[in-house]
Amino acid sequence: MRYEKAVRSILVSLVAFLPAASSKSDESKRPNVVIIVTDDHGFGDIGWNDPKIKTPTLDRMAAEGCRLDRFYANPICSVTRAALISGVASTRTGVNNRSGLPSKYRTLPQVFKSAGYSTWMVGKWHLGGSEDNSLFAPDYLPQNRGFDHFYGHLHGAIDYYTHERKDLGKLDWQRNGKPVEEKGFSTDLMADEAVRLIETRDATKPFLLYVAFNAVHGPLQAPPSAPDTNRRDKRATLMANVKHMDSAVARIMKAIDSNGIDSDTLVIFFGDNGGQLANGASNGELRGEKGTTFEGGLRVPALIRWPGTIDPGQRSVQFMNVADVLPTLASACGILTGLPDGMDGVDLWLALKSGKAKERPPFVMGYRDTAVFSPPWKLISPGRGEKSLLFEIEADPNETRDVASEHPEIVNQLMESIPRTARPQGNGAAREKDAPAKKKGGERRKRQTDKPSKSPE
Repeated sequence: MRYEKAVRSILVSLVAFLPAASSKSDESKRPNVVIIVTDDHGFGDIGWNDPKIKTPTLDRMAAEGCRLDRFYANPICSVTRAALISGVASTRTGVNNRSGLPSKYRTLPQVFKSAGYSTWMVGKWHLGGSEDNSLFAPDYLPQNRGFDHFYGHLHGAIDYYTHERKDLGKLDWQRNGKPVEEKGFSTDLMADEAVRLIETRDATKPFLLYVAFNAVHGPLQAPPSAPDTNRRDKRATLMANVKHMDSAVARIMKAIDSNGIDSDTLVIFFGDNGGQLANGASNGELRGEKGTTFEGGLRVPALIRWPGTIDPGQRSVQFMNVADVLPTLASACGILTGLPDGMDGVDLWLALKSGKAKERPPFVMGYRDTAVFSPPWKLISPGRGEKSLLFEIEADPNETRDVASEHPEIVNQLMESIPRTARPQGNGAAREKDAPAKKKGGERRKRQTDKPSKSPE
């Protein structure tokens, strides 16, 4: 009897040990993650929405994975990037184009770094550390927010060739805090750095690579692949830049494939906000543009690809927003601990993997002007006492018919969901007690119209 008890005790111990061993094995098999974000990339400026736009790489990636047809970003640059990095709606963080992300928010690279990932960022940061940000101390630089390596620029817009800020004429190009003076088109240099990081990586660790192109943000310039483009033809210049950016993505994907890690790498791609019409962009038939909370300002081209895990040729109608990316990627990678508290984003991994859309909680996009999504409804609240608009967004994706007067109960219900995200008050919402004082300033406040006169960076 004692012998049987001893054997039973040993077996119980072995069984208890197995999950831990399996967990360790699962960690070693976690996929690499590549996040590619384009700038001011309109919904109509992608090959699958307009064959006149030449994006063969992105079109192929969508065909090899899942096209995200209902992916929503925020209407301007920093607001989207803050939601991506934190998983929190910007109506709560208070982030705008001249603030920065407060340090109390745990970030996506911190989550992945804690899970054993190498973490790299290439491209446009726009979340603090720049001299015109409210939060401008070194603590707010990307290499101090969870990235092992950063190469790119801090401000919202630079010259593609000189890498100088368009407003100050000062160099805004660095590698881990040290200025870099080099020749080259920014889109190409970003791809060069991404490829180098992939090829020189520590192959014993998975990696998180965030590539944030400044293409196709203004001031647009003719790319090396189309040097004779007439800059006064803004549409032609933008289309040439989209095509050139697509070729840069092709180089990154080629590096992944040639290093034998294609099936071990999850790639997600999306634009940071709608296209800016004055710069030659197109949002297709969607109403509005960058800076507005109509669909043309929020709905962006997007895809997710992971060969062998996500079936090819899918087109998802799952309503998803940029704050969902952090919890969704963490779930896909089996990262269950160390996630930020109080995220507004939700885990949609199973919906994307299966190709079957699921119900999700309502979500709020925007900053001052806000849009509340609760499919099939979308409410636009201008935020200045102006009349709210209600659309049946699935049946009326181009927002042609305001039905607010017909459904006052829906308007009231969705309006009540906005205070839960604590709408920020002014530019000071993102300021921290330990941040140096800065002169007052913020993004230009615009009316909620279809065509703003000029969008903020």
